[in-house]
Amino acid sequence: MNILAIDTATEQVSVAVGDATRIDAAFCVASDRRHVEALIPAVSVLLGNLGMTVHDLSAIAVDVGPGLFTGMRVGLATAGILADLAEIPVVGLDSLSIVAHGALAASPLDVDDADIVLPVLDARRSQVYWSMFRNNFSATEPLDEVRQPRVGDVAELLEEILDRGQRALVVGTGASRYAEELATCAGTTRMGMRSGLAVFPFDPNVPQATTLLRLAAARVESGAVGDGAQPMYLRPPDAEINWVRR
Repeated sequence: MNILAIDTATEQVSVAVGDATRIDAAFCVASDRRHVEALIPAVSVLLGNLGMTVHDLSAIAVDVGPGLFTGMRVGLATAGILADLAEIPVVGLDSLSIVAHGALAASPLDVDDADIVLPVLDARRSQVYWSMFRNNFSATEPLDEVRQPRVGDVAELLEEILDRGQRALVVGTGASRYAEELATCAGTTRMGMRSGLAVFPFDPNVPQATTLLRLAAARVESGAVGDGAQPMYLRPPDAEINWVRR
């Protein structure tokens, strides 16, 4: 089984080829929002170096967001075109679950004391995207989602963390940008419960195609590929917001 994984939901372009047990080739670059210019050559070079074409692939995995509107569209459009050309399925996974699973697989993070894994991505405009997963202390088994992806102000995120009253491993670009605000939750008590927040803005802290590849391969092997990939828009694109404000 050969899977091509494409992740362009952030300012980084990441591509990988392989399956659940191996990574044959991978590419990652900070695109500075030039996703098209970076993605197409990366896919071509990776497949060419492996002596493969899209017809040798079993499926294509893509990050459906939330994230940068343009980046998401580039990844989804490219995945759809290549999948149609090769007549293979597209497997879509959200960026927050990719970050969460990547955090547990990353070394040297110590997550033994965390009850939940909380991926947080910077959504700009003083907002963040986040979701929550129950920590299963495994780098290979799927995480159980306990809070679906959402977008909101940092204050809303802090309120939810305090209300939950569990130790949280917070990772992602949002954890990096708002580390000081998140750190205020550490040791805070509410209703006799201790939040015990642990913030690990690790590097890399964005969705990675290698993690996406592993998660998608598990779905393909189980036959749970779904009906394709649909973008996860948790708010209107910035261009639409700016137009309304004008």
